[in-house]
Amino acid sequence: MRSAALRGFTLIEVMVVLVIVATLAAIAWPSYMDSVRKGWRSEARSALMQQMQEQERQFTLAGRYRRYEGDSGDGGAGGKYAVESDSCEGRGNIDSCIRLTATLKPGFSDPQVGKLWIDSTGNKGCDGAEPNRCWQ
Repeated sequence: MRSAALRGFTLIEVMVVLVIVATLAAIAWPSYMDSVRKGWRSEARSALMQQMQEQERQFTLAGRYRRYEGDSGDGGAGGKYAVESDSCEGRGNIDSCIRLTATLKPGFSDPQVGKLWIDSTGNKGCDGAEPNRCWQ
């Protein structure tokens, strides 16, 4: 007879724990990524608003907007978005109306929102599958 009891986990116990952990991860991962993407969108909105303010100052001083290409993290660490300027829809040039667009850099995706944009007439939006999430 054995005097000491065997200690340890059986294979079944380990498999049950793995199934529980995998189930919790499958439930938590989408919520986590949604929160991360909300942070990305906040970065893009902030960069767009900051650049639009600079464009409005430029328009006040010079009577026209200027082309812009930059990063959503220009104020510090590298951002997740590239910000570019273009003319507003239906306008031929950028002088009297500007549209700023924030596009996620390669390696990041946000299918719900896609590209965020704002123009000098006050319109703003996005081209993703859920446009109501753009500027929340």
